[in-house]
Amino acid sequence: MQAHRVAQARPAVHRISSLGCRRRRRAAALALLALGGASTGAAAAAPPRLAAPAGAAAIAALARAQPARPAPVVRPSTPPRRGGERRDAAAPRTPAPAAANLGTFVELRNDYVSRGRNGFFNAAVIRGDYAFDRSFSLRADVPLAYAGGLEGERNVGLGDVLIRPLVRAIGTPRFALLVGSDLVLDSATNRALGSGKNQVAPLVQAYVRVARPARIGLQLQHAVSFGGDPRRDDIQVSVVRPFAIVELPRGFWVGPDQSFQFNHLGGPRVVSTSVLEVGAELSERVQVYVDPGIQVSSQGAVDWLVTGAVRWAFPQRARGRSVAAAPAPRAEGAEGE
Repeated sequence: MQAHRVAQARPAVHRISSLGCRRRRRAAALALLALGGASTGAAAAAPPRLAAPAGAAAIAALARAQPARPAPVVRPSTPPRRGGERRDAAAPRTPAPAAANLGTFVELRNDYVSRGRNGFFNAAVIRGDYAFDRSFSLRADVPLAYAGGLEGERNVGLGDVLIRPLVRAIGTPRFALLVGSDLVLDSATNRALGSGKNQVAPLVQAYVRVARPARIGLQLQHAVSFGGDPRRDDIQVSVVRPFAIVELPRGFWVGPDQSFQFNHLGGPRVVSTSVLEVGAELSERVQVYVDPGIQVSSQGAVDWLVTGAVRWAFPQRARGRSVAAAPAPRAEGAEGE
C-alpha cells in the first residue's frame, strides 16, 4: 500500500508522562518484533512459485496507501501566571492548529504484501520528508525490495525510488487543501523489483475537521508512465481515496483508509484496498504505527498487506518561537496553522 502512501495528517501532540512513555516503548518494541516475525514466517511459508513483477506499481501503491501525516507541531509553552497577575488583553495568542501542517521527519518502514500463489513482495523503505515551511515539503522514498514466488526464485535489490513535492495551498483550523505530485523513477536493480517505467502522478488532497479529534479527507491521483523499458507495459492509473483520522486519548489514533484504483490500460480494471492504521505517539518526536489491510481486485485476486513503521520528527522550534513572539494577525490576513 503508502507511502502508501501520500501526505499524512497526524494527530495533535499530547503530553505524555514518563511512565506512559516507558509503557509505550515496550508495547512498540513488542509490536515491531511481532511484525518482523510475521513477515519472516509469511515469507518462509510462501509457495515456491514465481511472483509477478511487483515493481513501481506495487511500491507506489504501498507509498500512497496512507494519507500524508505531517510531523508534530511543537507549541511554545506559556509561563504560568503569578498570583493576582492579569493577562494582558493585547498579548498575542497561539494560533489554532491547521487541519494539516507539513513537517520534517525520518521514517523507517516495512511494507509486506502477500500475493497468494504468486508469492510475496516486501520493501524496507527509508522515507525522509523535509519541510521548507509548514506549507511546502519534499519527500523521498528509497526502498530495498525483496520478492519471491513461483519456482523458489528470490530477488533482492533497490526498488523504484519515489520523490514527492507537496504544497499546502489552503490551511485553516477546519480545512486544508494539498497539491503535489509523485515522481517514480525506474531505478529497480531487477525486473521483479520494479515496473520498468518512470511514472508521474499528480495528486490533490483535501482535509476537513468534523470535530476536534476527527478529520476526514479525500485524495484524487492519476499516474502515467513514460520512458523506461519499451518491453514493459505502459501504466495509466487513477486512484480515489477517502480516509479518516481519529485521535484517541493518551496519544493514540486510528485511521480507516479505503482506496479504489482504476487501471485504464490492462487488468485488473479495478483494485480495492482497505487499511486500518493504528498508531501511538511515544513522545513529541517519536511515533509508531501499524497498517494491516486487504486488497481485492476485479479479477477475484485477494492479497494481504501490512506495514509497520517508526518515525522520528524534527519539529520546527524556531518557527514556533517566531509565531509566539509575533503580533496577533489581523482578521483579513489571518491563516490558522
